[in-house]
Amino acid sequence: MRRKPYNQPDYWQPFTQTEDTSQWVAGLDSQLKQADQQADVPLSAHKGRLRCCLTPNSFWLLYTLGESGQVAIRTCYDPQTLQGYRLGKKTKTSVEYLIDGALGTFQVTVSWPGDDALLHYTTTLTPHQPFSVQAFPRDLYLLDGQFNPITTEGMVYVTQSGPTSGLAYLSVTKPLEGSLVYFQNFTALNPYFQATQTEPSDTVKAHWPEVGFALPSSEHPLEAEQAVVLSDAFIYLSETVPASEFEAADQFMAAIACVYRQLPRLETTYYDWRKAAERTIDALTESPHCGRRIRQQYYLNAYVDATNKPPESMVQLAILVPLWEYQTWGERPIPLVEALQKSLPTFYDKKQETIMRWLPGGTFTEENRSEEQDPNKIDSWYLLHTLMNLSRLADKGDTKAKELLFSSLEFVIRAAHHFAYDWPVFYDIRTLDVVKAETEKGKGGELDVAGLYTHVMVQVYELTRDERYLDEAVKSAERLRGKGFELLYQTNITVMSALTLAKLWKLTGNRLYFDMSRLSIANIMARMWIWAGDFGFGQVRSTFLGVAPLNNAPYLAAYEEAEIVATMINFLKEVGQDVPDPIRLLLSEYMKYLLHRGRFYYPSELPAEMVCQAPREGRIIRELPMPLEDMPTGWKQAGEVGQEVYGGALAYILTTYAYKRFAPVPVVVFADYPVYQAEYQAEHKDSGYVIIRLAGTADYTCRVRLLAKSRELPTVRLLDDADPTNTPLKPTETTRHYADYTVPGNKQLRIEWDRS
Repeated sequence: MRRKPYNQPDYWQPFTQTEDTSQWVAGLDSQLKQADQQADVPLSAHKGRLRCCLTPNSFWLLYTLGESGQVAIRTCYDPQTLQGYRLGKKTKTSVEYLIDGALGTFQVTVSWPGDDALLHYTTTLTPHQPFSVQAFPRDLYLLDGQFNPITTEGMVYVTQSGPTSGLAYLSVTKPLEGSLVYFQNFTALNPYFQATQTEPSDTVKAHWPEVGFALPSSEHPLEAEQAVVLSDAFIYLSETVPASEFEAADQFMAAIACVYRQLPRLETTYYDWRKAAERTIDALTESPHCGRRIRQQYYLNAYVDATNKPPESMVQLAILVPLWEYQTWGERPIPLVEALQKSLPTFYDKKQETIMRWLPGGTFTEENRSEEQDPNKIDSWYLLHTLMNLSRLADKGDTKAKELLFSSLEFVIRAAHHFAYDWPVFYDIRTLDVVKAETEKGKGGELDVAGLYTHVMVQVYELTRDERYLDEAVKSAERLRGKGFELLYQTNITVMSALTLAKLWKLTGNRLYFDMSRLSIANIMARMWIWAGDFGFGQVRSTFLGVAPLNNAPYLAAYEEAEIVATMINFLKEVGQDVPDPIRLLLSEYMKYLLHRGRFYYPSELPAEMVCQAPREGRIIRELPMPLEDMPTGWKQAGEVGQEVYGGALAYILTTYAYKRFAPVPVVVFADYPVYQAEYQAEHKDSGYVIIRLAGTADYTCRVRLLAKSRELPTVRLLDDADPTNTPLKPTETTRHYADYTVPGNKQLRIEWDRS
């Protein structure tokens, strides 16, 4: 594919036209010109015309806008022959086609569901006899008015990476202008993945002019006379080509929210994260598998029983900072907080004038070290993440943490200037020489680390009000521009970038930073797993709406997801009513499903055969309440990386953010949507009320559970604060200890309690 700028030399997105193609493109134009049974689809199309036709081995939908361009959609494929099609059931918004082929009978249902911009088609096959799937084509082709793919040109912004959502986002600029988002609903294909023992990673691609989903091949056959869904695709259509990466981000997020509203709403169950938090803290404090003593100091291991490398500063802070917040939430001291605080200064290296990753003087005992196991080598994100957490402690009044932060600050500023805010993967902490420049060849370094540096500089500015640090933040933020959907290297870092860019917008008044923050969130949405993998081990555990820790990681990770959800909530609070609906919806739903599925990170919650017994790091102790680092798709065991001690923060991060409690109030309020604000009024000794403001959107619901702080729940009423009738909401379930409610998002609720 040849690439050149679109319209102007500095356009942010590379330009693509047809050059090398697959065998599925050759001769396509002549086949479609000679297609049989051409007819209009009896539905009102979105500002265009929708037709269907038959070629010897495919049934097609043809969407045209004007006379110069069209999208050809191969809804079903039979390598031998298709004999014809007939109309089946029809409604106002959908039509069904039945197609007879050598493989069996195909059923293709086409609809414009709810939104005129969204085309939906589902293909189901009932095989005549068992057969195994080999080499099926993709389903979308970008053509001109004469069915020629060679003349079309445009841009591909983002496609599926590993097990992320089955999406592709692109624009066409020739022969006409427009954009589309393709989304394959993998949830509907679970029976196919189960029967064929396949999974959908890397099955949706864009190789101009071909786009879309190709069925994964398998030696395991589909059963005869057993109907199976082969495709459940949505296409979001727009006549607009975004003029900037920020317009692209907004268009993409609007499309994903539009598609998401058409997907089945999966049920959630309540999990007691408060109990999980207490079990976790006990283990972190007392278990010899979680920590060790070195020179009278207590250090946590990164993984259970992983003592073959020195303690790491990031690990201590990843546990300590949210534990401090949990301690404040619970209104009682936790001894582990003080123990970890005392050990932090031992990571400082006076010679290098910075806090180090590895405990100075520590030794590595492994024969085969990984690339980061070098005391003189620093991963760019790592030092900044450590400084970010030191800054959080300093903001809470920890003077030792503040001293460590400012003692390391000049080093990291010098490094930022040395790299011109464009951070490599690894560099030598002694010389700043680059050890590893790029994550992959041609992909650049850790692109979102400029956002983490901005985050640290904004934190320090808020501590000092010294304009020098704000200037540093602004200079670094500029490095995030022009990255489009390539910005995300590490998801928790990218969401921190979104938060700090929103703060920078408020501090400077420059709306560009708000645009950049939305682009950061769009990068995260593009890497979400918006599908339920109910095949293999996935029939027991859930990964729905997860976000992987890296842009190409094949698994979800416990600690990163905890940090992501906490930062997302702070982003929503920072931006407030300016949060666009697609962001408010998807981030709120992310929290809801993490609270539901987070339990599956714990090995005790999984059957033994689903947990790896030979992890890469340390070992796995099933009864120890520490999460597994990695949760892959359904055919793989969880925990191949290891049982993550610093991932223990998951339980008490979720507790701190999902449960609202106040000292004089006898009720604890759980909400699985983010809460913008929570406040209380004790009117008398035995009565009062709590006000909470929920995130989310009104067309989606969340769980609100009112829990007794002691043995029995007092008399409670939950009300919509905007309802003039003051009618209490009805609980879906009540016991002596709690009352459960299903509540629309974006509501202000009033909880009244009375124990008289």
